[in-house]
Amino acid sequence: MRLSVVIAALVAALVGFGGTVPLVLSAAAVLGATPAQTASWVAAVCLGAAGSTLYLSLRHRMPIVTAWS
Repeated sequence: MRLSVVIAALVAALVGFGGTVPLVLSAAAVLGATPAQTASWVAAVCLGAAGSTLYLSLRHRMPIVTAWS
């Protein structure tokens, strides 16, 4: 595997998390969520993004990265 492919994947993952996780943390703070609830929200968003990325990539046979922000 070429280094450029690995770097592109890491950049896509960082951009996806960089926009989504701060929004979830901010919403949790505003709503007064406990640390356990906040961790659960972050995990749910990560699993949702991973699941939709896997589905779309397999369905269309090309790398598609999803993120919510």
